[in-house]
Amino acid sequence: MQTSTLLKRGLMLLPSLMLLLHPGTAQQLSAPSSSRLRQNTWLMLLSDARLSKRWGLHTEVQVLRTRTSELGYQNVFRGGATYYATDNLLLTGGYAYSQNVAEDSYAGATGPEHRLYQQLQLRDAKNRVQLQQRYRLEQRWVQLRPGQDFTYLNRLRYQLRLTIPLLGRELTSGVPFAVVADEIFLGFGHQSNGRLFQQNRAYAGVGYQISKASSLEIGYLNQFVQLPQEGRPELNENMQISLCFNPDWRRVLAAAGN
Repeated sequence: MQTSTLLKRGLMLLPSLMLLLHPGTAQQLSAPSSSRLRQNTWLMLLSDARLSKRWGLHTEVQVLRTRTSELGYQNVFRGGATYYATDNLLLTGGYAYSQNVAEDSYAGATGPEHRLYQQLQLRDAKNRVQLQQRYRLEQRWVQLRPGQDFTYLNRLRYQLRLTIPLLGRELTSGVPFAVVADEIFLGFGHQSNGRLFQQNRAYAGVGYQISKASSLEIGYLNQFVQLPQEGRPELNENMQISLCFNPDWRRVLAAAGN
């Protein structure tokens, strides 16, 4: 059996067990009465541009808005360089900046945050149900309260995402699709205060493949957050709207170089 196949199977088993066993799953599904419930709109622009056989560029903009605030309370900007080990095994490293504009009543608010991240992404698009796994390691410099000194934190994230076309067996231009996904956030290191589980995001939505390079999604994101400043958790119900643009510029750049 090929080494890449063994790697994929091994990486698939561990996160599946983590998603089943981590304590946040049961808490999220039961929606404890002590948790704070918030309803938001999450706007996302995602892009993975392929520049050459081995290299690409990742860019991402997220705007999270509440129903009671015109400014919203979180904007995230992320960029990185991607190495294509194969077409289905991607390694990305880069930087992200999170800008928080909080309502006074939002006790979980933090100041600005700077992140470095390293990411491994596995994709399997051979079958009708397309599988994507994402492993992300983050080094975070966070102001836990506005005006305080930055605190260094470590975080590990795992996302499992399934996409299925609703017409035919292939996800091509003009085809609608359905998506389900789950992402778990784990904190570690001496600054984590012994709290391994930090957050879980469960998502379900529908989308439309506009072209080979672009798609539009709208869905429901249930976000369970264990706040570091408080004992009680927070439950966010988000309407998420995402525009994805993943162009392949290899031919264009090769022609320009000739």
